[in-house]
Amino acid sequence: MHIAIKWSMDDVQVAIIKVIQTPQRPLSTQFERLAFVAEFPSYFSKALAMELFVNASSIKHLPTLNDILPFTAHTAILALLMQYREGLGKPGGAPWIPCSSTGTPDWLNENFKSLGFKS
Repeated sequence: MHIAIKWSMDDVQVAIIKVIQTPQRPLSTQFERLAFVAEFPSYFSKALAMELFVNASSIKHLPTLNDILPFTAHTAILALLMQYREGLGKPGGAPWIPCSSTGTPDWLNENFKSLGFKS
């Protein structure tokens, strides 16, 4: 209620409605999570990073510039995202062939080894 003292109650109500009605962008959230994990790789497992990576690689949505900007310091992950999304769009040209028992392409597992995540 301290906010209501400074601003009129109408302003506060309008602000709350805008926050509630703002459409959630699931792909943006996935990119943000992956970018956070990429920033601190020694604190997160490779399995978690790969799970976030696969979730962020959905080809149902197109990433925006704002989605990709956090990866400017992590160009290896950005390059993998591009390759993986391209492979999902054109499975015949994907850089991976078989999948491991976990359902994750062995290609992805191999590429994540060099990114510094915990085993």
